[in-house]
Amino acid sequence: MSNFHGQQWLNAKQRREIDRIDQKLHYNLALPPSSVDEITRAAKFVSLTDFIEQSDWEYSDLDIIDRREIKSLSAETFWPYIGESEVPLEEPGHLSPVTVAKLIELGVTMVGMWIETQPAASQVFSGTDFPASVIEWALGTAWMNVPEEANFALHFQMLMRHPVINAGVRQASWHQYRLPAPNKTKEVK
Repeated sequence: MSNFHGQQWLNAKQRREIDRIDQKLHYNLALPPSSVDEITRAAKFVSLTDFIEQSDWEYSDLDIIDRREIKSLSAETFWPYIGESEVPLEEPGHLSPVTVAKLIELGVTMVGMWIETQPAASQVFSGTDFPASVIEWALGTAWMNVPEEANFALHFQMLMRHPVINAGVRQASWHQYRLPAPNKTKEVK
């Protein structure tokens, strides 16, 4: 069901499912401020549920992930249900809002995994927009001699074709990983 602005309303079950993901991870999907004026006037917090409902995108009521009642997507479940399918992720109407939320969760998890597994990540991905550097690296990476079902860079590139997932992963990652980790070895005098 759509409202007069073209936004699609979520039904109660979809809202509960997306809220469950959001409560577990507490993502902030507010746009990062691009000016001093936006710091004071822009939304400070946008929940995953509100982000999906406010996006100007057409969703399906159910998709294969919903019908199979897959609770979360992972590297193991992405390929057989999304990657191998003929579903064009970049076209509207193929994925449900709940699956889009699960794919945003998977994308942010992958960004976090790459940040944590790069021993010199802060040196490799320098700059003021650390998460964006990691995302651009992943989008440009081609893993040779890795089967498609295990090629996480390919999975990430595929899910980022969907404009709502792309924006959600970028915005949530910016809020999640923008600050450097505190120095845990600092001595207190």
